[in-house]
Formats: sequence, C-alpha cells, structure tokens
Amino acid sequence: MTEGVGFRFGKLSVDKVPDVYDDEVLEMSQFYQDLAKELGENELSRQQSIQQFRDWIAKHPHIKRCRTDAPFLLRFLRTKKYSFIQAAKTLESYLVARTKHRKWFNNLDIDEPELSGLIDACYLFPLPRLDSNGRAVFFSCSSGFDANKNTVIGPIKAIHMLGEIFYETNEAQCAGCVWIFDMELIDMNALGLITVQDIRTLAELVNTAAAARIRELHFINTPAVARTIANLVLQLMSDKIRSRVFCHASLGDLHSKVDKTLLPKEFGGEIPAAELAASYKDLCRKMRPRLLTLDEMEIELTDNPNSVWTNGEGLEEGAIGSFRKLSSCENFLDLVAE
Repeated sequence: MTEGVGFRFGKLSVDKVPDVYDDEVLEMSQFYQDLAKELGENELSRQQSIQQFRDWIAKHPHIKRCRTDAPFLLRFLRTKKYSFIQAAKTLESYLVARTKHRKWFNNLDIDEPELSGLIDACYLFPLPRLDSNGRAVFFSCSSGFDANKNTVIGPIKAIHMLGEIFYETNEAQCAGCVWIFDMELIDMNALGLITVQDIRTLAELVNTAAAARIRELHFINTPAVARTIANLVLQLMSDKIRSRVFCHASLGDLHSKVDKTLLPKEFGGEIPAAELAASYKDLCRKMRPRLLTLDEMEIELTDNPNSVWTNGEGLEEGAIGSFRKLSSCENFLDLVAE
C-alpha cells in the first residue's frame, strides 16, 4: 500500500438517487488543498458542484445505476478542473465504456486467475511512496506478461483495476499520477494479440472516458519494434497525453527524471518488485468488494448518445440550460456570481 495515500474501504452504493448521499471526503493536508484550489475547488464550489452532478445523474434518462458518492464525482470534477459539462460528458463516456466493453472493465477480481497471476509476476503495481510532487507512481514490468499464458484482456483489466483503486483518492485526483513501463523483456508475441481496432478503441477511451490526471508516462528499454507501434498509438492520443510521454534509453536516464529510491530494487530502489507486488495484492483484496460493485453501474446504450445534450431529452429544459451555461464558466461560483 502506497504510504501517504488515503483509501476508502467501505461499502459502495450505485443507486442513482440513494436515500442518503455519501458526502465523506477524507481530510487533505494544506499541500493538497492548495493543489485542489488550482483546479478551481473550494468548499463552496465543491459542495455546489457535487449537488449539481447528483441532480444531473438523477434526471439523466439513460443512466440507470451510478455511484454518487463524493469521492467518485470529485474524480471527474477535478480531472476537468470543475468544468461541469466536461466532467458530466466524461462520466457519461465512462459509463458507456464500461457497458460496451465489459470484457475489459468488469470483474476486477484479484482472485481471478489471470489478474492474480499478472500481479504475482510483477506486471503492474504501485510504488511504496508518493513522489516529491505528491503524485502516486505506478510501475510495470513487461516480463510479467507471457503471451502463452495471458490474453490481451488481462493487462487492460490490470491497468483499469489499479486506476479504479487510486483515482478516487484525494492524492491522485489533486496531484495526479506517474506511470513507468519497463519494456526490456516484452514478449513480442504479445503484440500480435491486439488488433488495430482494439488499439483505436482503447485510445478513444483514454481520450474521452478516462477520468485521471496522468502527469507523466515513462518508457525504458523499449525495443525498436515496440517503439514503432508505440508511436502509432501515440498518434491517436490527445496532444496533452503525447506531451507527457518520456522514452529513456537507459536506467540512468530514467533516474534523472524519477527519484530512483522510489523504484523497485531491481531498478535502483530499495524494495524488491515481488515484495511491492505482494503488498499491492493485499490492497486489491481489501478493495475487492468495492471493485466488484462497479459492475452494477449501468447506462442504456442508444443510437444517438448525444441526444441528451442536443435537445435536453428527458431533462427539464431549465436544468439542461444551466448545464450548458456552466460550460462557459470556470467553475460553479462564476454562475452563482451572475
């Protein structure tokens, strides 16, 4: 478990209009309060925007079941810097992605053999401490994936599971996260398991449905073939994501960008990768009930998913007008001030 990160382990509700809303947000240090303020957050804007979000979910004609607890909604508000329209559209895309691509996003169960095996093989795990910028750092060893034993679904689910655990924490929402991928021992047969259409779909989901503040992506020891494919994938990503990608020719180059004491012992740090992966597996098991509850969220898929935005289908005219108006404001307080 990453030191300094506040996790919640309680039961989740996916009722879109629960009897009692969950408003609990873990206390933040002044450091993270200042970061949240840079995203447009203060006590009033947070309360008002969460309530606005809940009203929107309650009136949305296609959302059938959805989390409405404060940490979950803050994940979208903070990622989009309190632009309500952008946050709501991202939540909508997130629910659609979960519904259309269940094989990638459902059943995030650490007791499922493939997921369990990937973590045991150190395919993906968080590092033991936050970095100097207060960010969570995640590490992936390509050697943990075996094309003879694993499907392409396993790594996608492993990445999604780690995100679902961390992205609702104050630390990841306010400071963001850093991903590091060691590609030296990548199984080249793995590259033949994913189709071009899968790559396009995943890139689109990252661009439209990922409520995450990804600050940096580091790749080390990347073979030439993998670099070529990675460049093609990056062309499908947003300019913002592309600007945050760093490719390192050596471990020393990575150390110049990332505090090496955070890294696994095999990469210059202090704690062996197997020990970090085992600790993460314990965290996944504690989170298991929450992660499995996510499968109960549901949105109705329609032929015209944008209809709710273009003509206010099923929503009160005044409400949808307010949502549109919010898109031109930096945050909810701008609307209140008018």
